[in-house]
Amino acid sequence: GGKVPEITVADGSRSGGVTVQVLTEGKIKKILLDQLHKAGEGDRVDMVMFYLADRDIIDALKKARNRGARIRIILDPNKDAFGRVKGGMPNRQAAAELVRADIAVRWAMTGKEQQHAKVVTIEGGKGRSFMLLGSANLTRRNLDDLNLETDVAVRGTGQEEVFSDARSHFSLLWANPDQRRFSAGYEKYADDSVARILFYRILEKIGMCTF
Repeated sequence: GGKVPEITVADGSRSGGVTVQVLTEGKIKKILLDQLHKAGEGDRVDMVMFYLADRDIIDALKKARNRGARIRIILDPNKDAFGRVKGGMPNRQAAAELVRADIAVRWAMTGKEQQHAKVVTIEGGKGRSFMLLGSANLTRRNLDDLNLETDVAVRGTGQEEVFSDARSHFSLLWANPDQRRFSAGYEKYADDSVARILFYRILEKIGMCTF
């Protein structure tokens, strides 16, 4: 294809307390891993994800929890995908591993639709915040330069409106206020089958899968 045109940044366009960085494919993974590797005591990681299977990301989440970071994850139960019935892979297998690592997991309450959002927010104890959102699932197919994906990384202080809005939205999904049902506890779709966990890891490794 043709070359991407160069963009000239006008003077003053960088003013303000928030920066936005456009990322694609492997750079998405690199930036997210950099942020997770820094997370520890006093930090909070909130994630809403359609597919979570990448081994490096899962390992980084577990290590961040070991360093004291508070982590909450809402996953699609992977029971439906574009009109087809699915068997819960890969999220139920990834969730079993995360729960054993003392990471809080809830399931999006879906009918025949999917919870298709892909958002990660990391709130630092020192007031700095980071958010990653866009098209990329956290899987090998999406993060290892095998599929075209675009995300944006947003950085700023926790007082900025974009981060307060993100906190409010995640709290709504997590806590189910006023009898509104957005998510369910881990037990609803828990799957600790060793055979399926091994199967999911093989599929993620060789790429012969839908995630």
